Amino acid sequence: MSEFIFIGNQISVYALRDYIMRHKIDATDSLILSPQDFETIVHEIKTSAEGLTHFPINILGVIITKDTTNTVPIGKLQIVKNEKSYL
Repeated sequence: MSEFIFIGNQISVYALRDYIMRHKIDATDSLILSPQDFETIVHEIKTSAEGLTHFPINILGVIITKDTTNTVPIGKLQIVKNEKSYL
């Protein structure tokens, strides 16, 4: 069963960046956000000086995606570990 994580702050680009660095999230993993939190991130990036240039959203090599199953609660995230091939 998946675990939903509260990162201690309102979901923002800064909070996600901080969480990724503090918890050493692997660049091949993904963070899944609720649709509302994902839209907040998209809006924040669009209005920043950097702007939104492409999808998927990538923060420090970690892909940020929107939950399409409506299971991730607002204000929390889900980490999806990328299964690495050892071939």
